[in-house]
Amino acid sequence: MSAVTGSRRPAESLLAGRTISGPVSARMTIDGKEYINFYGAGYLALSGLSEIRAAVMRTLAQGAPFGRQVPSILGAVDTVFDDLERAGAAACGTESSVYFASGYMIGRVGLASLEQPFDVLVLDERAHYNLTEAAKVSGLPSFAFAHCDVDSLRELLKRQVRANQRPLLITDGAFATNGRIPPLADYAAVLAPYDGRLFVDEAHSFGVVGANGRGAVEFCKVEHTAAAGATLSKAFCGQGAIVGCSAASAERLRFAPVIRGACAGSPLSAAAATASLAYVAARPELRTSLHAMGDYLRLQLRNIGIDVFDTPAPIVSFQCGNRADMLALQRRLFDRGIYVLHSTYIGAGPEGVIRCAVFRDHAREDIDALIDALR
Repeated sequence: MSAVTGSRRPAESLLAGRTISGPVSARMTIDGKEYINFYGAGYLALSGLSEIRAAVMRTLAQGAPFGRQVPSILGAVDTVFDDLERAGAAACGTESSVYFASGYMIGRVGLASLEQPFDVLVLDERAHYNLTEAAKVSGLPSFAFAHCDVDSLRELLKRQVRANQRPLLITDGAFATNGRIPPLADYAAVLAPYDGRLFVDEAHSFGVVGANGRGAVEFCKVEHTAAAGATLSKAFCGQGAIVGCSAASAERLRFAPVIRGACAGSPLSAAAATASLAYVAARPELRTSLHAMGDYLRLQLRNIGIDVFDTPAPIVSFQCGNRADMLALQRRLFDRGIYVLHSTYIGAGPEGVIRCAVFRDHAREDIDALIDALR
């Protein structure tokens, strides 16, 4: 498989040696000073809500144990995790769901969840590390196609998939660095003659993309032909992830080594995620206001001559000059009380990008302050 683009080398950090505090939201406290924040991934800004904190405190007061193995392998029910899996199934629009302790395991758990075998894996060249590593561990032949390029995918399938082989395409739902949504419907059409399928890591799209927040598979209308895993530590203030699936798949998946051999996860994080899922399910307007704020930021950036992707994801990134220029820009914004990230993450390229996360509690005044500083 061709190498993933981007670098694991961290960007120079303005936060090195500093103390940060407070929830992940439109405001960040750094060394005791409040900044307008465009860094992070807690897009729905839920971690400061009293309802979520109360759910965690109730679970703590009940003495929920840590380090517990997956209860279902013993035929037992743990209400903390059972409640989360029911809420996860409702959020995914599936019959059941399986919870596991780390979103980084989405690739491996997702492959284990599939009901039918596949012979070849094809991945976007900018797929998240967890997906490329899961492909390597699978032992299946794996190949990369050009980023979000349907023609590249079509040619790859012609070259690498032999008669009677079934391909599985693995991709992010929204790419972490720029928020781009891949053309999943076009992928599905290209895969159809091969009886292929999609698996989508909805880390940065779950809860915030699609009419019901089910992610890119809902937005692109491919839920009938795609499986997906959803991280709970991005839009929601939990930890770990879920895979939505049928009840039969859930039963089988809980006995797969990747689940059975792992700790069930933190009951406090499970309680927080359950409360977050319920809070958002009752308030679809949260996504509406978040989308409006993201659209407003993209519009204002274009008005000052900065080109950005159109995407329903709450991620906006751009380049201004070279690496040194962007690091200097980040410093000048910081001096004006605004924190943005200079990112060298997957797909950022050798110079990196300025990445801005949009949060549900951002106001237009926050966007205007950023635009005025950039101008």
